[in-house]
Formats: sequence, C-alpha cells, structure tokens
Amino acid sequence: MTKGRLGVIACPMLEDELIASLDEDPEEKRIIVIGTPYNDSLKRKMGAKGMKFEEIDEMDFMNGWIDIDQEKYNVIIKMNSLGLHAEPQKLREFIQDELTMLSGRVDAVGLYYGMCGNYGWDITKWSEEKLPFRVEVFRDCKGRVCDDCVGVAVGGLDGYKELLKRYTGMLLLTPAVATNWLDFLSAGEMGQGLKIMPSSGDPKKDMKDLLVMCGYTSAVQIDTGLEDRAEFDKCTKDLVDYLGFKLYQAPADMVDRGPMDRIYEECKRDLSA
Repeated sequence: MTKGRLGVIACPMLEDELIASLDEDPEEKRIIVIGTPYNDSLKRKMGAKGMKFEEIDEMDFMNGWIDIDQEKYNVIIKMNSLGLHAEPQKLREFIQDELTMLSGRVDAVGLYYGMCGNYGWDITKWSEEKLPFRVEVFRDCKGRVCDDCVGVAVGGLDGYKELLKRYTGMLLLTPAVATNWLDFLSAGEMGQGLKIMPSSGDPKKDMKDLLVMCGYTSAVQIDTGLEDRAEFDKCTKDLVDYLGFKLYQAPADMVDRGPMDRIYEECKRDLSA
C-alpha cells in the first residue's frame, strides 16, 4: 500500500498524462489541488472523469494548516503557468525554488515538465544534492530526460527524432498543443520571433503570419489517446482551417506511453521506499 505525500509540479501541457495516471491507478488516494489561476482545465477534466479532488489555498498548505494523513496516499498538485516556458533559465530557477519550498511538506515529487529549452537539464542530479526527497521526471526507455511534451508523447528522444524525420517542418499537434496552440507557440522560440515583428494588434494573426514566414504549411496530429477525441479533432480542425494548413495523421505506433507510466510508477516507488 502506498502512503505519504506525493507532490506534483505540473505544466498544463502535461496535465492529460497526470490525469490519466491518477485515474487508471485503482489505489485509493486523496487528490489535493493547490489553488492557482492555472487549474481550470485540470479540474474540468478530472470532474468529467468523475475523479474526486479538493482544492485548497496555497498559503494554507505551505503554512501546514491542512491536515494530511501521512499513513494514506496523498497527491498534492500544483499547476503552473504555461508562459513560464518563454524564458527557459527563469523556468529552471522557478522550478528549483518551488521544489525547495516543498521541503518538509512532501515525501517525493513528480515533475511534469520536459527540459523545455534547458537542454541537458536533469533536475534529479540537483535535487539529490539539495533536497531531502526524490524528484522524478519524464524519461525514455534509456533513462534520458524527455525534451518536452511532444517528446513525452512519442516515448522520448528516439521517437522524437523519428517524428521530426517523417514530418520535417510541420507543426506537431498533441491534444494539449492543439488546445493551447497560441499560448504554447508564444511561450517558445516562435514567441521570440513575434517580439521583432511589427504587430497587427491581433496576436493570433501575428502568429499565423510568422508561421507562414517561417515556411510552415502543414501540421501533424498526434493522438495520445488521453484526450477527449471529439474536442481534439475540433481544436485541430479549427487550427488548420485558420492557418490554411494541410493535416497529416501520425501513425498510432508512434505514440508511446512509456515516459508517462514510468514517472508515475517511480513516484509511487519513492513513497514506498
């Protein structure tokens, strides 16, 4: 039986993976969502699946005012802003600060992020020196940290390379990217391009113009199987229609749940150690 406090620090782009792991795990658990402005999608999706959870004030949790039975399995989720990806170094420092503040409040942490522009970043090495608990990240079958949310969906580095080889120069659409495409692209390298372009006053149009300028004409849909398929298809169609892109479908065998399953299994193992 798993017992203790599992902290989860998560990006909205990887909330589907977190929700699926929690929902598929039959073990009884208390799911606590720390109140932030970035929880709406997470709560909506968990509610749609009939998952029980409670939302608490962040300061109440940090001050130890929430009674948590450490003899039972508790999952404490903190969702962060997607916009943190805009500056990888600041994201890295922010995550390290958040982990440090969790000392004494959790017994292990699942970090639902990829490297997100911090190439070569493996925060587990830092955490082993600085923290009293283990931190788990998304890894491929060879133990390498996944680059980003797309890399997580296709099993890590090897799958990512194959995806880019087959669909060179295309927009890669996981369910999370299709739903949050403007925020996602604006927080990455494309967002840096927007900063040097004259603005029309319409961020959506500016991003479309930038994608065209960069030579994008097509997108590939990557069905992870974790989403509401009807919503995924609608968001994808709306996007490619707006951009005027041709749409391709990645084959099902390119999707690999390995990183998603491994991070959750390792987190539970850490609590049981």
